[in-house]
Amino acid sequence: MKVALGGTFDPLHEGHKRLIRKAFSISKDVVFGVTSDDMARKRLRNVLPCSVRAKNLKEYVKRVYGVEPRIEIIEDCYGKTLEEDYDYLIVSPETYENAKRINKKRIEIGKKPITIVVVDFVLAYDKKPISATRIKDGEIDRFGFNLKPR
Repeated sequence: MKVALGGTFDPLHEGHKRLIRKAFSISKDVVFGVTSDDMARKRLRNVLPCSVRAKNLKEYVKRVYGVEPRIEIIEDCYGKTLEEDYDYLIVSPETYENAKRINKKRIEIGKKPITIVVVDFVLAYDKKPISATRIKDGEIDRFGFNLKPR
């Protein structure tokens, strides 16, 4: 089984870790698409350079799962999914529409769709999803704990 998972991974937080855990529960053959600097900055937030984000992801995966991850730099939501075949695509509710777009395009070009696995958000202390934006804004930490004074 070949699994694809993509993201910015800055900072690597509990939501990302849940996605990664799900991917490895399916297969050890996981391909990580890490957004390029240009793609990541389109979301209008400050991000670490792609090389640093990929290095941090690689170190985490090696430490926790004991495998050397395959990391691809992606320039758009499709990454390598239109060129390579995957059995599963792991997404959050936030990126589900992108997954549907990928499968639509795959069908248009004569490829079989990829099975989409939606992994629920990890919720912060306030029952809202942990997100990189909330972390970068200083609202919560990577684990979802409150950082704003009451």
